[in-house]
Amino acid sequence: MELKKKQYKILVVEDNISLRSGIVATLEKDGYSVDSAVDGEEGLTKSRTTLCNLMITDIKMPKIDGLKLFKMVKSRFPAIDIIVITAFATVDIAVDAIKNGAEDFITKPFPLAELRTKVSALYDRWENRQKITESSSVSHQIIGNSEATKKIRVLIQKVAGSDSPVLITGESGTGKELVARSIHESGKTANGPFIAVNCGALTESLLESELFGHEKGAFTGAIRAHAGKIEQAAGGTLFLDEIGDMPLNLQVKLLRVLQTKQFQRVGGEKFIHSNFRLISATNKDLEKAVKEKLFRSELYYRINVIPIHIPSLAQRREDIPLLIDYILQQRSKKLNRSIPRIQTNVLRKLQAYSWPGNVRELENFIERALVFIEDNIFTEELFSFDEKCEAGETDQPIPGRDMVDYINKIEREMILTALKDHHGTKQRAADQLNIKAGTLYYKMEKYGIEEHEYET
Repeated sequence: MELKKKQYKILVVEDNISLRSGIVATLEKDGYSVDSAVDGEEGLTKSRTTLCNLMITDIKMPKIDGLKLFKMVKSRFPAIDIIVITAFATVDIAVDAIKNGAEDFITKPFPLAELRTKVSALYDRWENRQKITESSSVSHQIIGNSEATKKIRVLIQKVAGSDSPVLITGESGTGKELVARSIHESGKTANGPFIAVNCGALTESLLESELFGHEKGAFTGAIRAHAGKIEQAAGGTLFLDEIGDMPLNLQVKLLRVLQTKQFQRVGGEKFIHSNFRLISATNKDLEKAVKEKLFRSELYYRINVIPIHIPSLAQRREDIPLLIDYILQQRSKKLNRSIPRIQTNVLRKLQAYSWPGNVRELENFIERALVFIEDNIFTEELFSFDEKCEAGETDQPIPGRDMVDYINKIEREMILTALKDHHGTKQRAADQLNIKAGTLYYKMEKYGIEEHEYET
């Protein structure tokens, strides 16, 4: 990990020597390769001579201010990430910075731990891009660095070595089949076939024939014998997607197969042996279905030996930027085009959107956008969201609202924190925020901050 971090190069542009030294020392301790510049002019020179992945720059500096600096650097090196440092009273400049491509901003005074968190998030995204580029088998990667996704990756490695049945639950579009394929490819059955069946996509008779196969003449149209999916999965994995939609009488037959590893084709008398690993998936509450007699309890306990739940995309928003990078690389390769750049404010809105269709919706969304893209850059003009998805389900900025709303929310929280720190003493709170008391009173009125919110 430390060796990898050394490849991530950071340029710190800050005219305050103590702050600059503190940032450099902290990030070097974290394992990054860090260089620094005393002002915007030196920062511009160093950015042109040394390829860096991240630039952290103050806004107010002599010679060339930070806003002008990062616009010049970004225009020449669009892949570089930018974090701007701004004084509390210049939050409007931070808004402008975000709109012009800065990945993030931080307001003075700030704890170095906060900066470390922001840098770590950008490093994780950069590392993910490297993995996608370097990997020779990216089709079944579990993309993301959220705690939920990390746990899923750990679970996959733990269960891959066994042959116990796995039940994957989660909303439609979360990637249940992707997880199933990853388990298959990481385990004992990797050299065998991966056979998938969607139990909700076929009628009962067709599903029975698809699973168990049929003999010639078993029914009208059966002009030849057909090996079913259970038979085809021998030595590999049988993936039953949306198993909650399987009719009750077929559930009985499947249970028998799982108990004996034997079955008969439709219209056949011969017992056929098939040894396979079963992985099932559903977007339904099977426990509730069992109580309502819609799903057999014996089968439920048989398939639910190892449960894996995949949270919705809205519950793991940290994964969205990494997923976007992955999808862009895959779709761009498919279309034989260069990978487009995505504006940071657009990325933030995508990360804040609720994505009711989960990863599948995100994939479709980006593929549509690639059709209409101009100048190889994703801008806000490309995106329009359904208003019903803009409900306040998250404390992050939501699509359709200006980034100013997001900045204002942060500003309000900072004011409340300062007031709480000084037990409501306005002058001390203003001093901490580096603004005048009159400005503090104005902002408290602007944001509707009332006494009961900061009194302890």
